[in-house]
Amino acid sequence: MNVQLAYRNYKPLHDLYRSLLIEPPPQVSYMLPRTLRFARRFYPFYLTYGDWGPARSLMQLAQHLLFDRAGSDGQADAIHYIQMIPGNVPSKPYVIDFEHAVALANFVHPDGGVKNRILRFLKDDRCRRIIPLTGAARKSLFNLFPDLDPGTASKVDVIYPALPDYSGLCRAKCDDPLPRREKGKLKFLFVGNDVYRKGLHELMAAFRELEKRYTDIELCVVSDAPEPLKKAHPSQRIKHVDPVFSFDQMIERFYLACDVLVLPTHCDTFGMAILCALSCGKPVVTTNQFASVELVRDGENGLLVRSGRLLLEEICMPDRAATRAFITREADPLLIGELIEKLGALCANRSIVKRMSKEAVKDFEVDGKFSIGERNRKLGKAYADCHGP
Repeated sequence: MNVQLAYRNYKPLHDLYRSLLIEPPPQVSYMLPRTLRFARRFYPFYLTYGDWGPARSLMQLAQHLLFDRAGSDGQADAIHYIQMIPGNVPSKPYVIDFEHAVALANFVHPDGGVKNRILRFLKDDRCRRIIPLTGAARKSLFNLFPDLDPGTASKVDVIYPALPDYSGLCRAKCDDPLPRREKGKLKFLFVGNDVYRKGLHELMAAFRELEKRYTDIELCVVSDAPEPLKKAHPSQRIKHVDPVFSFDQMIERFYLACDVLVLPTHCDTFGMAILCALSCGKPVVTTNQFASVELVRDGENGLLVRSGRLLLEEICMPDRAATRAFITREADPLLIGELIEKLGALCANRSIVKRMSKEAVKDFEVDGKFSIGERNRKLGKAYADCHGP
């Protein structure tokens, strides 16, 4: 079965779908559109003016012309739309996935016209499966459409993303699963750009307090953190690394080589870094927001911290304007205090880290929630439904 992947292909397919291409469901072959790097020039325009009506119409036209011509060559048996709605309902059967329902509105305010266009796409008989990537994403869909008709609602099925058990693969390759980690030190890792949204400023403030108490800890930051932020929290035990690595290099050099991933985000619809860390057998400390509770089991494979500023808990459908207004360089004292307390507990008792590490990979083992086998079983069934009438 040939399945055409349709997405905003101004950049390569997101790493969230990496394992889908490496190990697809049985008898499924994926067709990918050519990456149109020149189209990235539209993105700054969209970030600035995307909530303005004429600009929104222009960008919808651009998306239709550039990104949603899936299956037009006649070779695809079905289309898998990734985090987007096309301009026109295709003639072939299709499925669609999303991290948050606002992605279906191109991350702008979902007014009546936008909502009608989404509903038309979801209710069409050729739409065979609606795939939220988490339970939180499913909830966001029903927040957007609280009166969704039973026929359309019956198509909704959560299918979690998947990764291999990198921790197990590493153990199979070498005796020391952490060949690059300096023994005796507790190494925290932060991965992500858009650092004020992801809480790096709060993490660095908390770490500066912790390093006064513990001399055997360090923090590695892989991000595009601005120089003023680095200068605001100077420390020889905070190492900044530019985000110039491939996915495989990130796994080997950073996720496998750390002890704990810390991602105190104020707004994340999924958190790929969390999935990567857990698949490498690393506990995760993150904020209690949106889908985090589905990835991190508090006290088992990681720790959840509170924050006084969580966008997706405050606004059901945040458009670009709301998100821009929400992101601030002002640190949240509640979050800093929570990080000092929870990370301090890990510093004081390394056995907690060891216990959580064993729990971290369980969801990636056979039939686990984030295992490739479980993902392929459910997704394969969704594609099979595309063969029906």
